[in-house]
Amino acid sequence: MAISSGTLVIWAADSLEKIPQDAQPDAGPDAIEADACRGEVVSAQLAVRVTKSVRDLHIQVSSLTHAEAGATGIDVRPRFVGYVPVEANTPDTPMEEVICNAPCLVADPLLVDETAGVEADSTQPVWLTISVPTDAPPGPWLGTIRLSAGGEKAEVPLRLTVHPVTLPAERSLWVTNWMNLGNFATFYGTEPYTDRFWRVVETFAANMAAHRQNVVLCPNDLIQIFQEADGGFAFDFTRYDRWVGIFDKAGCAELLEGGHLGRRGEGKWETPWFEWRRFPVRRRDGALVEADAETVVRELVTNLLAHVRERGWLDRFVMHIVDEPAPHTEEDYKKKSELVHQWAPGVRFLEAMSLMDARGHLDIWVPQLSHFDEHMDHYLKMRDESGIELWHYTCMYPTGLYPNRFLDFSLAKTRLLHWINWRYRLTGYLHWGLNYWTENPFHEDRLRGDLPPGDSWIVYPGTDGPIDSIRWEQMREGIQDYELLRLLDARSKETGRLEGRADEICSALVPDPTSYSRDQQSLRQARGNVISALQELEG
Repeated sequence: MAISSGTLVIWAADSLEKIPQDAQPDAGPDAIEADACRGEVVSAQLAVRVTKSVRDLHIQVSSLTHAEAGATGIDVRPRFVGYVPVEANTPDTPMEEVICNAPCLVADPLLVDETAGVEADSTQPVWLTISVPTDAPPGPWLGTIRLSAGGEKAEVPLRLTVHPVTLPAERSLWVTNWMNLGNFATFYGTEPYTDRFWRVVETFAANMAAHRQNVVLCPNDLIQIFQEADGGFAFDFTRYDRWVGIFDKAGCAELLEGGHLGRRGEGKWETPWFEWRRFPVRRRDGALVEADAETVVRELVTNLLAHVRERGWLDRFVMHIVDEPAPHTEEDYKKKSELVHQWAPGVRFLEAMSLMDARGHLDIWVPQLSHFDEHMDHYLKMRDESGIELWHYTCMYPTGLYPNRFLDFSLAKTRLLHWINWRYRLTGYLHWGLNYWTENPFHEDRLRGDLPPGDSWIVYPGTDGPIDSIRWEQMREGIQDYELLRLLDARSKETGRLEGRADEICSALVPDPTSYSRDQQSLRQARGNVISALQELEG
């Protein structure tokens, strides 16, 4: 039921909804309702429609209180949802699979402004991020959301149910989003590797950890390479170590990804071979020198491996050779892989790939979601026979019926990526674009014309660090869903009760990667069923 206070009309909205600016009041509940397990971070949402223009919409949330425990440390952070343009819809996708017909404005960034301006007869969403401590007493928690604009005031009740289930602090799903180092300097008014640069990196590391990321790409560009007077090479790992240290301290470097050693040649995707990357080599006086690319890569790999061993990182270090090897590049990839394996014995290798069989060349296989779907029996059989580790990745593909995290896709599609992880026991997820921004990411939707909207980034540049998006928030909740499914499966096996229940719930919601439920209430119900089963098992 909408609450009206003169200029302001307020109603509860599902946080799986991207609310359009022309949204009308919904006949929903008379309060903002949310539920969470202990240790979870969950979202809620309300919408404010104004009958005349306002410039000072303000929101404040009271402390949540529990009938027996009083106020304890549940944090509720309100933020206004901003809008970004989608110039063209995701290609090769039926219109029923997108939320708007481009060109259109889509809700995405979570703004840090304390007040918002809203034009007459338009709607402003408000996002609530609710962080529940692991020791929060279960049961109902009550609070009040207070809104004001133009001298008018309104209040909306907030009801949170805390379940007697605790989300494990340990993160068992590997999740990596690759970063653009240059943007840490470009968008924050500094040069690479200055004190400000490193402070910005720290804010991103903290934000990534808060969103349950646990894998960090460590670009080889962080390593300084020198050619000595005798022609030999020397390597300075100072920047590399500082990078790892920052993400270690933040708690999101449980797995270290060594940077790519090769790249596609001039023909890009069509080229059947790769070339070694040309890393800059300098004399001690700073002058660039020409050096044979393969020789430099060989020396880089052997010295990096020695450094990783010395630091005690080998058991959590993986390495890339080239990005996205495919069947037409398989022969060349295997040749280069054999070389790198000789240079780096004992290292595990990970690739986003579409190779049909790279056993002996690859340890962690990361097929793109649609490629995995098309060849699922093949990959799962190889995993069962050979013990390979399987992840999946999305990028500019897949489109069409597949879930992905594009701007014009529903938030449920973003969240369900990690239900797919559980459905097929894919133990990791990879995406290339955390912060590959254009010059104006708030007014442009893609880095290149061939990319779908929003593919290149999932956070935005703020004044001193990242600005979250609602896609980023729902990605975290999808990761939490995965952990709850995993917890239910483990508890079922420990107790001998409700065995197979986690898989039953998951497969009902996601029969396969294209026939998943598009109904956000079905996702809510499936999550509720997982929690109910856990409560039954834990008494």
